[in-house]
Amino acid sequence: MTPFTSWRAMALLLPLVLLPAGVAAQQAASAPASATVSAAMDRQISRARALVESGEGADARNLLDSLVQAAPTASFDLAEALYWRAVLAERMSDAERDWKRLVIESPLSPRAADALVRLGELDLLRGKPAEARVYLERVLREFPTGVQRAKSALLVARTWFDERQDANGCAALAALQAEGVPEGELRMQASDLGRRCTGANAVNASAAPPSANTAADNRPAETPGAARPANARFSVQLAAFDTRREAGAAVARLTKAGVEARVDGSEKPFRVRHGYFTTRAAANAQLAALKKRGHAGFIAELTP
Repeated sequence: MTPFTSWRAMALLLPLVLLPAGVAAQQAASAPASATVSAAMDRQISRARALVESGEGADARNLLDSLVQAAPTASFDLAEALYWRAVLAERMSDAERDWKRLVIESPLSPRAADALVRLGELDLLRGKPAEARVYLERVLREFPTGVQRAKSALLVARTWFDERQDANGCAALAALQAEGVPEGELRMQASDLGRRCTGANAVNASAAPPSANTAADNRPAETPGAARPANARFSVQLAAFDTRREAGAAVARLTKAGVEARVDGSEKPFRVRHGYFTTRAAANAQLAALKKRGHAGFIAELTP
């Protein structure tokens, strides 16, 4: 069996290969204090992100490919390169591959919890809440501290609501509030979900301020529109899939959630995008509004 074949087999088994609760945290405690991402890798990642921001996505991905190939096996540098290659990938299948590889090969990396959350978000987008919960609950079990705990707990609640098991969703929200909901976007999202908890399923959402998802927040900086305006240069890309069926299903789920979306492209990758914008600033403003509602994405420059 070649290393590549072995990796593919491990990736397919990932949801079943879960460390016992607390093991990852114990291992992390014994990791060398000097185990960090190198300054050289940080500089190259910053360069790749700048390339994407300037519309040179292909060059950015080529750079990240070279960083992945050059990084030492199981190193924090490898995990960092894999993480950003996944974030900036055009296809969801490519992103999923890198996030899974990261949590298998570099489970002690600072990016491991991030990768698990991203995998959970991907399965939520696919309409697979039970599969998403496997990744998200792993974060809660194995990472007793860190910024991704609250987000994972919130997304666990969302998976239950997606399955119409409101009692479980409200219980998850109550546990999150007991632990403490950070200020900002997560608190607003928790407040929105908390409105579904009434009567026997009621959860005290008084700690969360009124949602900032007002009509003004939800309105695109420029109208998305069914047809592309002649002067449109940018869009918000929310996902990309190898099949039109998957992309269409994601559009349907986003539309149901109140986010206007479309499928761009006549061959793979089929990109799921939102809005048309004449300036990058306008696209960034809309992306910020979408992030407040729990949707991840990036700015895509439209081809003529």
